[in-house]
Amino acid sequence: MSDQPKVFVYGTLKPGGYYWPRFCEGRVVSAIPARVKGQLFALPAGYPALTHGDGWTHGYLLTLKDAAVLAGFDSLEGYEVGRRSEDNEYDRVEIDVYWEDGGIAGRSWTYMMSIDRINALKGVLISNGEWDVDDPDEIPALN
Repeated sequence: MSDQPKVFVYGTLKPGGYYWPRFCEGRVVSAIPARVKGQLFALPAGYPALTHGDGWTHGYLLTLKDAAVLAGFDSLEGYEVGRRSEDNEYDRVEIDVYWEDGGIAGRSWTYMMSIDRINALKGVLISNGEWDVDDPDEIPALN
């Protein structure tokens, strides 16, 4: 990846999201609506998780100022380079990203969770692939 890493975000790191001010404000060069192949789940803890799948997940392709911003994302997402996947909350992986009009945006990093972990955490499928609850206090009860 380049000196200005790209990351696809789909939850609390989106513009206007809960963690945008702390982790992204002034640290992001651009934020463009985009989508990736995969299934999106709401977790009872108040944030989403993306896993492999056939659906579309909507979010933003962020271009970061530098790798230090990416390191901050890693910390937030419970990801440590070199640690076993099962010991990370999310894995940072490269994924194909598409613009909302269907054009290819290229590859970027994103954070994905295994379906086993999502199931263990009682994740609920978000059928439209779009996380739109950014305040954990406003998240409806998930059964």
